[in-house]
Amino acid sequence: MEQILKVLGPSFLTLKEFGFAYGMQDIGLNNVPFGIANIDNVKNIWNKSINLEKNVQHRIAKITTVYESDDAIGSVKDLFYKKQRERKSWWRQISENPSIYHIREGEQKRGEEHIEIEAQFPFGNIVVEKIHFKKNASAILPGISKTSNLRIVEHITSLDWACLTILCDGYIEIEGSKELQIHPQLSPYKAYCKANISPEDDDIVKEDLNDLTLYVIELLREKGVESVIMNNVKKPEVFRVPYIITVNNESLKSGLVKLVCQRTLCGETVHITDMAQRMYNLCV
Repeated sequence: MEQILKVLGPSFLTLKEFGFAYGMQDIGLNNVPFGIANIDNVKNIWNKSINLEKNVQHRIAKITTVYESDDAIGSVKDLFYKKQRERKSWWRQISENPSIYHIREGEQKRGEEHIEIEAQFPFGNIVVEKIHFKKNASAILPGISKTSNLRIVEHITSLDWACLTILCDGYIEIEGSKELQIHPQLSPYKAYCKANISPEDDDIVKEDLNDLTLYVIELLREKGVESVIMNNVKKPEVFRVPYIITVNNESLKSGLVKLVCQRTLCGETVHITDMAQRMYNLCV
């Protein structure tokens, strides 16, 4: 038990005489900076730009970080501004249209600052994340004086509104068809496996190629890498699956298949026996 406490630390779990004490403990000036992560259901007006008849319950993920400021609040303010840039960059990295994400300045009052990261669409803007700077930590640490030098940088993401944003970001209409092109990092499938069958191949070769494709799929799934065989009518590039695995006649002889990354368009040749581990290293 002492080894467990040594690994976890005394901040949230402490061994008492008759059991355990769970929760924030021994947190103060000697233990900063520290962070608190929380997932909760809330019911409030999250998007003021979208008119709703009533407040909607949604799930949020919140990270609150407490910092100590030596004298002025400028040093922690720098961290607040840095967090804004980091979070906006993160949202753009998982978007098919990075330019839709912008920082909208919020209200400033009593030394506190609040900003929002929103996605701009033709139908309106959706707030995906809110970042706050608070000049004292008394809200989460009741025993701390409001005049202490502890400051808070907090960012909150609405998981429900973020999911809606990702779906709206990926929605596209091409030649009369409606499609959803989600960023490869968020794609439920990490690999698309296809058999490269030529018109000259006889039925036996075609069957062997299809069987080999299914075998590769099973190897990947056993390793925890979700993969799929898609309809040949659609090009795999349309579905934004991160990796494309191609099986051809040479694969039947040597066991070598081609692996191509859609984002970089770089390819490599991998043996079937090594494919599952290679994909696991790339995706997991």
